[in-house]
Amino acid sequence: MAKAGEIIAVRGSTKAKPDHLAALATQAWVAAANGLRITSVHVRHLDRDFTLDRSGDRGGLFVDTDVTALVAPIVATQGARIGAAKALLTQSEPAAIVGDHCHAPYACAFIDHCHEDLPAGPYWPVTILPRGAGKAFLRRGIDDLTLVPVEDLRSDTDRRVHRATMTGQVEHDPAGAAQAMAGWSYPRIWLDFETVSDAVPVWPGCSPYEQVPFQFVADVEAADHGIVRREFLDLSGDDPRRACAEALAALPRTGAVIAWHARFERDVVLRLARAYPDLAAVLDDLAARIVDLLPVTRDHWYHRDQRGSWSIKAVLPTIAPHLDYATLAVRDGGDAVAAYREAVDVASTPERRAELDTALRLYCGRDVEAMRVVAERLIEPGPPSPVASTRPGHACHRAVASSAIQFAYQTRGFGIDLVRRSRQR
Repeated sequence: MAKAGEIIAVRGSTKAKPDHLAALATQAWVAAANGLRITSVHVRHLDRDFTLDRSGDRGGLFVDTDVTALVAPIVATQGARIGAAKALLTQSEPAAIVGDHCHAPYACAFIDHCHEDLPAGPYWPVTILPRGAGKAFLRRGIDDLTLVPVEDLRSDTDRRVHRATMTGQVEHDPAGAAQAMAGWSYPRIWLDFETVSDAVPVWPGCSPYEQVPFQFVADVEAADHGIVRREFLDLSGDDPRRACAEALAALPRTGAVIAWHARFERDVVLRLARAYPDLAAVLDDLAARIVDLLPVTRDHWYHRDQRGSWSIKAVLPTIAPHLDYATLAVRDGGDAVAAYREAVDVASTPERRAELDTALRLYCGRDVEAMRVVAERLIEPGPPSPVASTRPGHACHRAVASSAIQFAYQTRGFGIDLVRRSRQR
């Protein structure tokens, strides 16, 4: 009689995911082929509802999800799949189909190989259209945004992106932007957080992957447009939440609190309110006053050099190119987290920690300054910002685009697949 056993795969996610199943099915298939009868298959993942009660006590951090029934049909066909893979190795390299699946659920190790013989795409691809709107045109064999019939564009945003791309003129509605921001009362608080998250909670009261704020910059703008900067930054390595909450509670109790993608900032403030009941009333009120500059910008400004994006780092160069993040030591959120982790490391010297402190303050301050500059430009009438100069080689892109239309697009699942013919080796 075959020995019985179970498979438990430990994963760092907060739930069992479809991409876990193939690996578990392979393990179960190999085990069965070697005489081990598998009675159950589980994914042991982080419990999203776990909260660390005290340092070091991580009992209950993981929870098991039974995926036996989901894995079974994959195991049943695994032998045939392995046989087909072995047969493939005896043949010439097959045609590689590239598309969305090259990056889902993870980036494929062969991306560069499969793309190396593809012709260059157009300078203004239809994938610039936001929210995946370009996929419908790819299915029709149109990959160049400049070749899309304007009457086929379904949303006002898509038409604005197309129009700005074709004319080189900024799509700008200062009156609409002013109306959208008219109710943002003074003193205005321009707020940006930097946060760190850990799969395994470090501080009591935290949950897996909870965004813990270690820094914020708040520019307080009076009605006469005078600015007072308020900052918080904790590089001690201790739990920064209480000190952060107190610093937030000390901000003005009235006026609009302005953020970019405000849901993130609001969630940070509300988590702090739940963590510290004595500050909850003040923090809840602060969260309730948060307004979002992102949708105002999206609805009233588009420069073709944004290339379909309304991230602050895409918009800012079209309005104030001198405020270049590339000049900073910390240039994005990933850099900020890396700087924080280096600064709190016991191996970090006082000199290095001081450098990182300065770099983090400059970066977070740049985000806040960027919001103020963008908001000011949105309501400013007058001639639009000039379009960026043409890049070297731009004149040839239209010729490239016409040949790129010959790409063979196919629909596979949710993605658009591009066939790359194999080379005989």
